[in-house]
Amino acid sequence: MPRQRLHPVEDLLDVAEQLVTSGDPAGLTLRALATSAGASNGTIYHAFGSREELLARLWLRASERLGTLLVAAAGSSTAGAEAVVAAALAPVTFTREHPASAQLFFAQRSDQLFTADLPVALTDALAADRRRFTGLLTTLARGVWDRRDRYAVEAVAACVVDVPGGILRRALIEGRAVDAASERRIEAAVRAILAEPLDPPTHRPSHRSRSTHR
Repeated sequence: MPRQRLHPVEDLLDVAEQLVTSGDPAGLTLRALATSAGASNGTIYHAFGSREELLARLWLRASERLGTLLVAAAGSSTAGAEAVVAAALAPVTFTREHPASAQLFFAQRSDQLFTADLPVALTDALAADRRRFTGLLTTLARGVWDRRDRYAVEAVAACVVDVPGGILRRALIEGRAVDAASERRIEAAVRAILAEPLDPPTHRPSHRSRSTHR
C-alpha cells in the first residue's frame, strides 16, 4: 500500500506563509521550509520544485482567497454603487480571516516575490486569476455606469484596489489592527470616487470603418 502523505501541500503553504510574513522573504528557502515543517528535503522539492514556484503558489493562494471574498461581497449586494462598496470592504474581511495571506498580499509586491520562469500550469493559473479579477472589475463598472471602457474600469479599480490596498498595507506594515475607523475611511473614499462623473468613453473606429478590404 502507498505510504500516507504526512505533509499536505496546504499545511506546507501555511508554514511557508508564516516564514515569509514573519521575517525577510529572501530568507525563505526550500531547506528552511523543510526544517520548519519537519519534512524531508525530498518532500519539499517534490511539492514545489523551486523557491520561485513556492512563492508563486503562496501568492496565488492569497489572491484566490481574496478573490473569493470579493465575489461573495459584490454578489451579496444589489448591483451598482453598493456592490462596489461591498467589494471594497472585502479586503478588510480578508485581513481578519487570513491574516498571514493578507500580510503577504498587501505588504509584498508579486514581482518582488517571484521573478524566474515558472511551470506553465502555474503561469496559466496566475493569468486566469488576473482575468477573473479583471472580469469582476468590469462587471462592477457595468453595474454602476453601464460601461466597461477603461475609465469605468479604472474608477472601480481605484475603489476596490487602490483605496483599501493603501489603507490596509499601512496598517499591516505597522502591525496595527484594521479597525472600524479604517472601514469607514474606505467606504467614504469609495463613495466619493463613485460620485465623480466619468470622462466620456473613447470610441475607437470599428474594424469595418478602418478598412473595407480584407
